[in-house]
Amino acid sequence: MGESGIELSVIIATHNNLPTLQKALASWARFAADQPVELLVVEDGCTDGTREYLEGLIRDGWKGPPLRVLHENDAHELVCTNRGLAEARGSLALSWHDDMFILQPWFVPELLATFRAYPDVGLLALSRGLVFSPVDEPVRTWDDTVDWRRMRSTVGPAPLNWARLYEVDGVMRPWVVRRACVDRVGPLDPAFRPTEWDESDLCFRIREAGWRVATHGFERDGAYVHQLSTTYGRTPSARRQEIGFRNGSLFYQRWTDAIRRGHARRRKTWLRRATAVGWASTLRQVARFAAGRRDAP
Repeated sequence: MGESGIELSVIIATHNNLPTLQKALASWARFAADQPVELLVVEDGCTDGTREYLEGLIRDGWKGPPLRVLHENDAHELVCTNRGLAEARGSLALSWHDDMFILQPWFVPELLATFRAYPDVGLLALSRGLVFSPVDEPVRTWDDTVDWRRMRSTVGPAPLNWARLYEVDGVMRPWVVRRACVDRVGPLDPAFRPTEWDESDLCFRIREAGWRVATHGFERDGAYVHQLSTTYGRTPSARRQEIGFRNGSLFYQRWTDAIRRGHARRRKTWLRRATAVGWASTLRQVARFAAGRRDAP
């Protein structure tokens, strides 16, 4: 457990997205107010009243988990996340978007139980993970960086992926990392600024240090929902691809040899540490998923 009894530090970077941020914070207040959690909102040069709103929450008596507000000047996601990692008091840190909303009270307890039960897991993705494979062709374009032959998005093999965590190579946000991992290998590398590929680079460093990286589809389980449009709308598509190609090229320069060495290994699985309520919720989601497939044309 970290300082002041806090186990999980939730890092939320936000930029001019106030109505959505309000919903995100309300979901934490509703479902995690009684958990050993703190919220670190990194206000990133907002001009839409976000800073004043957050100051008002603290001044008027915020009813959710302990809330701290940090300020950056439009530094973007990587720098804001690193600021949160540096300020976090918990033994675990969660990189969370301001357009993600918790839907279930069992979500945080399961995350905490997972890291207590499995000390070899250094970082856990909460939506999907990435499995990398070697490809002899060079990386020349953005499309090459995300070629499915090189990088496959996964929640693990069905149907046991509803009940298990699955070892992967890299991840996409959101994810939870042990502070011990960050202390050992360092935070996100500023070479990937403003964002993209930084988290998979961190995963490879964590794996080299002896921990494993895992994923589980908590969003598919119904634990939270991600309103993707507000996250990806900040950076124009052409600029996003330019950044993605630059950072993807750097990632493959660093880690192609490691991908070649490790891609064929047998990947470990872990049983979920769900509560009875969490298992029941998941079974309902399984039923909905199966019904949806039957109804599909």
